[in-house]
Amino acid sequence: MPKQGDPQDQQQPETEDRANFSARVRVSVRRRAKLYAAGHDINLQDLVDAALDEYLAKRDA
Repeated sequence: MPKQGDPQDQQQPETEDRANFSARVRVSVRRRAKLYAAGHDINLQDLVDAALDEYLAKRDA
């Protein structure tokens, strides 16, 4: 497992392989996420990836 600060840790989301990830969220959260993504011209997959990455980074995970 790469340590924090390793080049592997800094890999760009565009070049890193993706894996299936399944989770259920509240309908209201899904609606807000879809509206945000559409309003900021990004796809929902990238929004969820960025949000989860930020959440984990703030918790040193």
